[in-house]
Amino acid sequence: MRIDLASQAKAAGVKRKRIEMREIVPTKAQTDDLARIYMRTVRVWATGARERILPAYRRSLEQQRASDGITLDRAGDVEVEISAVENEAVRTSFTFRGLFQVWMETLQLWHMRKVVSDLRYATNVDLSTQLHAGDVQETLEDILARNVALVRDVSDQARGRISDIVFRGLQNRTPAREVAKEISEAIGMSRRRVLNIASDQTQKLSASLDRDRQLQLGMTSFEWRHSGKRHYRPEHLARDGKVFAWSSEVGRSDPPGYAPFCGCKAKGVLEI
Repeated sequence: MRIDLASQAKAAGVKRKRIEMREIVPTKAQTDDLARIYMRTVRVWATGARERILPAYRRSLEQQRASDGITLDRAGDVEVEISAVENEAVRTSFTFRGLFQVWMETLQLWHMRKVVSDLRYATNVDLSTQLHAGDVQETLEDILARNVALVRDVSDQARGRISDIVFRGLQNRTPAREVAKEISEAIGMSRRRVLNIASDQTQKLSASLDRDRQLQLGMTSFEWRHSGKRHYRPEHLARDGKVFAWSSEVGRSDPPGYAPFCGCKAKGVLEI
């Protein structure tokens, strides 16, 4: 629902010509909460590798040594255990969907309250009964679908790495302790990826809500606020403090927070 904030601000006695809405920055706790949800899938592979895949690998390696060659049956035992762990990861992904939705809706509510609080202070207009979660439902559905796909990719990548390690190990007769070390490193890579995803997706949800709420309130332009990160995009730093229309090339194709790991923010501005 579109809201004519400019008219309401004038009616509330606002005299200045421009209203600014401070940038809303997600907290570390919110990012950590998302990381924990993603980490459930990584833990499935870590536990499965330790309790199922590695024991099957050791048995296969012993059989290989006893028969002086690889037996398909024993290699197949490893594949069975990998598939069993994958099935558990799939079940975890179904749980992920519900947990992510709760996390996402909680962040959306927090963001909406920030908007209400900031604009009540700036304009003396109370938007608490005018803003609703349903106003950004399409964005939330898109974010949910994206993250469901991402957690499945995390699982697929873990399976691919672990499968390559154990079957290459059988072919080369690699000692189990060395295979265990390689698997541990592969799990570590998955953990690092999950932390990066959680940070990036928290920022992307926040950036999408910034855009949707600002446009809903008639803020057709925003001021670019640079993240201040050590590793930054030069073109983003060059935009710091400049005002862009949401309908501009920058606003449509590369707005704040949309590029991978971009921490820049859009400060809403409204001329009245």
